[in-house]
Amino acid sequence: MKRTKEAINREVRNRLCRISGYSLVLVTMTFLGLYGGMYLDKALNMAPNFTLVGLVAGIALGFKGFIEEVVIERKARRA
Repeated sequence: MKRTKEAINREVRNRLCRISGYSLVLVTMTFLGLYGGMYLDKALNMAPNFTLVGLVAGIALGFKGFIEEVVIERKARRA
């Protein structure tokens, strides 16, 4: 079965959209953790404690979501 040029272009376009989505989730989770930590620091008058915890948690959750999506995509590609 031959793949047409349109099907290949659609596949590339879909892959770029998924990669963009993964990047957006990673950045969003990082900033949400950072700003959540900054908010808690202001509310509780603590130095950079919650900012650092929030930043690390945001990065960890972002990478966790990114890795989960990559695993799902690889399983779908094998099937």
